[in-house]
Amino acid sequence: MTSRVLSALLLLVSLAGCRSKSSPTFEPLKLADGRVLSAETLVRGHSVYAYYCASCHGAQGDGQGPAGRGMRPVPRSFRQGLFKFGGVSVGELPTDEALKRTLRRGLHGTPMFAWDVPDADLDAVVQYLKTFSPRWKEEVPGKPLEMSPDPWRGREAEAIERGRVAYHVSGAGNAGCSSCHVAYLPRAELAALMKKATGRDVDLSKVDPYTAQVRESDHAVEVDANGEPTRTQKVLPPDFLFQPLRTIWPVGETIEGAPYTPERQREDLYRVIAAGVGGAAMPTWKGAIPEENLWALAYYVQTLVVLRDTDEAAVLRARLRGSTMN
Repeated sequence: MTSRVLSALLLLVSLAGCRSKSSPTFEPLKLADGRVLSAETLVRGHSVYAYYCASCHGAQGDGQGPAGRGMRPVPRSFRQGLFKFGGVSVGELPTDEALKRTLRRGLHGTPMFAWDVPDADLDAVVQYLKTFSPRWKEEVPGKPLEMSPDPWRGREAEAIERGRVAYHVSGAGNAGCSSCHVAYLPRAELAALMKKATGRDVDLSKVDPYTAQVRESDHAVEVDANGEPTRTQKVLPPDFLFQPLRTIWPVGETIEGAPYTPERQREDLYRVIAAGVGGAAMPTWKGAIPEENLWALAYYVQTLVVLRDTDEAAVLRARLRGSTMN
């Protein structure tokens, strides 16, 4: 039985308990950005949340719902006011549109389904989520990170080559992604690329650039009676050849009612690279490196994503691990 089917069964079992409790009453909620959420909106949002979300995310929004126990990654604790894919700089509160995008699409490779619900219910539950954390009453959401025009149209090969450098080299407008994620060049080629970009010799004979290291995150795995984290989740930066990316889907699938094209996939890669991943080790890169390098990274990472779980990916991994400095 797949994890997705098991999650669905647990959801059905737990829904009766979630619906059996009477709905609480609400007062209008004033947010830090000046908006006031009406009691009617919050009542509707609570109803939607109880039906679709509480079984995994918990009635108290602490990520401790009965169907979510044992899930990895763990369901989000909304009490932290911390979101991975917010469409804003890391650490800022997300935009409503970013939250709705996650609800409409789900998260690839996780039990977080895509929910096909009416727009009014979608908006209501997004507003209801704001009742769980005081951050919404104290801080305004971050400024949406706008997507710049793709400067590499018609020059894809050039973009991929630029992205290869931006991924593997740190500094001088490059991101150095391989310092957290794994490298995808043989040792000798990687060392030569680093020397060309930085002018320094690098000896990779005694290091392993092909194994990612576990990193800390701010996301709760366990919470106390007040919903405060007592243990946080450790995260492993994904290997693009073998692990699904949460906001990226295979080309050819239908996402939000439209074919998922290579262009849409690149745009989603740009979004997550530009904004970073909230609460994890992935920083915001927009503004830190040139826009053309952000887009070049999207092109380069896309060449890896399309190889995921293929024989070609396995051959490449074996070649990388067997590489030397000669």
